[in-house]
Amino acid sequence: MFIVIIGCGRTGSLLAGNLSRSGHEVVVIEHDPESFALLPVDFSGFQIEGDAAENDILKEGKIESADLVIVSTGNDQINYLVSQMAKVNFDVPRIMVRTIDPAVEKMYENEDRVESFSQISLLAENMINKIEREGMR
Repeated sequence: MFIVIIGCGRTGSLLAGNLSRSGHEVVVIEHDPESFALLPVDFSGFQIEGDAAENDILKEGKIESADLVIVSTGNDQINYLVSQMAKVNFDVPRIMVRTIDPAVEKMYENEDRVESFSQISLLAENMINKIEREGMR
């Protein structure tokens, strides 16, 4: 699978390393070149320095050929903008978006081809499931 990851912070770099190790072709786009240092040493994909809110940078990353785009910057507004660009401008078939503020998830509720993941919501859900499974000990 050809995957483009927007953002090379802790989340993006972890995903890039794991997906690359699993045999996927991965391109990481990041505006801060120092963030590429977070990629594991065995990362076999490509790195593109630039602003993912610019069509030319997305084209350089061959986003139009992507099977999946993962948008994982630390900014909900940028993530929404880039996810819409991937969907509308480049017709990417599947888009996954990290959200910081759980309230932002509502913006993606009726989006075709776009899935959102709120770190806070996922953490709370996992904790509640663990509490309910194990009961109060």
